Amino acid sequence: MSLFYVKRKSVFIAGTALLGAIAAILDWTFKLANLKIPFPPLMTELKFDLLGIPMVLALVLFGLASGIITCSIGAASIAVRGPPNALLKFLAELSTILGIYLILRIKGLKSLDSQRTKLLGTGSSITVRVMVMTVANFLLLPLFFSRAFEAVLVLLPVYAVFNMLQGALSALGGLLVYEAILLRLPSLRPA
Repeated sequence: MSLFYVKRKSVFIAGTALLGAIAAILDWTFKLANLKIPFPPLMTELKFDLLGIPMVLALVLFGLASGIITCSIGAASIAVRGPPNALLKFLAELSTILGIYLILRIKGLKSLDSQRTKLLGTGSSITVRVMVMTVANFLLLPLFFSRAFEAVLVLLPVYAVFNMLQGALSALGGLLVYEAILLRLPSLRPA
């Protein structure tokens, strides 16, 4: 049996669709209302958002497939405005949920009740995200955004700090919302 087992496929489909729609709505709301918070060293390029929260929530509620689908829906929403940005966001959020998934694979979904597991998952998600995005930024920024390799190398530490902060926001935000949902709907608690 899978780590994440949903008894009814309809619940998986509906939950994944709902969380994917929330990710798309958050993307457009933050963009149109200009609510994204700029990251001070690169204020025009890097901005914080809440898109990762429904993606992490999809992972912990419905499994890895749901998390990946939700990431894809969020990236598709961004792709309407700019495919290169969508690819980078997809890689960033996918690596965030994969970091949490690694810990849940090792410790088990039931261990998510433990604060230690939540912190391990957050740390793992940040580590995986920073590693993946360092490679992605190094390879893709010169390709898509006409940046010189030397300029990208100089900015990699700044991108790493941003990814640490955004990864923590996504992971901790998703896990806190998950905890709030379990308080209201204890039947969703893993058996």
